[in-house]
Amino acid sequence: MYQKNDELIVTIEDQGINGEGIGKDNGYALFVKDTVIGDKCKVKIMKAKKNYAFAKLLEIIEPSKNRVEEKCPVAKQCGGCQLQSMDYETQLKFKEEKVFNNLKRIGGLDTCQIPMKEIIGMDEPYYYRNKTQFPVGRNKDGEIAYGFYAGRTHSIIEAPGCVLGMRIDGKDVCKEIMDTVISFMKENDIDPYDEQTQT
Repeated sequence: MYQKNDELIVTIEDQGINGEGIGKDNGYALFVKDTVIGDKCKVKIMKAKKNYAFAKLLEIIEPSKNRVEEKCPVAKQCGGCQLQSMDYETQLKFKEEKVFNNLKRIGGLDTCQIPMKEIIGMDEPYYYRNKTQFPVGRNKDGEIAYGFYAGRTHSIIEAPGCVLGMRIDGKDVCKEIMDTVISFMKENDIDPYDEQTQT
């Protein structure tokens, strides 16, 4: 029986619907964030169930051929870019399979009758979003800060912009806007919303 804090060596064989890697140990499924199909890694069980567990990545023993260096410095802490460790072609294939499987499983469609074409990717898979949301709060030093929520929390991970956010003439528009907002708040003694006090 697997228990919390057990450490195991697993090879990631599949990706879950949220991009987390799935490895197995004697048929027992382990969901591991920040892993890619083909990664051989050491993991620690954080929450154990009867047939599966959620595990934390401790070490990549042997990286997948599809693993790449994340472009964003806070990709692992931020809850927004679960696939940044995966090369772009593999990301496209993952998304294509996700759509196909949802049409079959949720939509109840006969997959033989679904004429699906391959996803057409972008030349540059960064700096394309024209909508991003940056929560504003206080950092651990009490300073007004912005960034992104850590996965499944409302803890702000400070970020110097976003590698997916739009750029115009090479300038990080999101960062410029947010820096202006933060400066305005500081100059005018405007406090950010505090979730604890709801003020």
